Amino acid sequence: MSAGQRQLVALARGVVRRRVRARLAAERGHGRGGQEEAPEGGILLLDEVSSSVDRETERVMREVIRAEFAAYTVVAVSHRLEMVMDYDRVVVMDRGEIVEVGEPRVLASQAGSRFGELVRAGGAMTGEGEL
Repeated sequence: MSAGQRQLVALARGVVRRRVRARLAAERGHGRGGQEEAPEGGILLLDEVSSSVDRETERVMREVIRAEFAAYTVVAVSHRLEMVMDYDRVVVMDRGEIVEVGEPRVLASQAGSRFGELVRAGGAMTGEGEL
């Protein structure tokens, strides 16, 4: 199995776990008169989840993460900036130090932004095209 295939399997495992967790919680709720709701959210940790896949597969992975984990807090380590452009907040680190925090699209367009420099240097794509 290739590294990219292993990453896809790991993401699929996360989706299955989330769905099983929601189903079990819903079943427990039905056993008590249906008053207990399925748990919303959780934490999803991603470490270079798209590093070994092509751009189209990365796009599909982003869609799956957005759809399946919408109520989750997603903590992602990524060198592919396209992967984080839709997130609420990015933390830019340099040599182990936090150098910038903010909304990716805002930082990408700000003069003097470290994140913006990375986006321009890497040619990160947004949903609409290149920044």
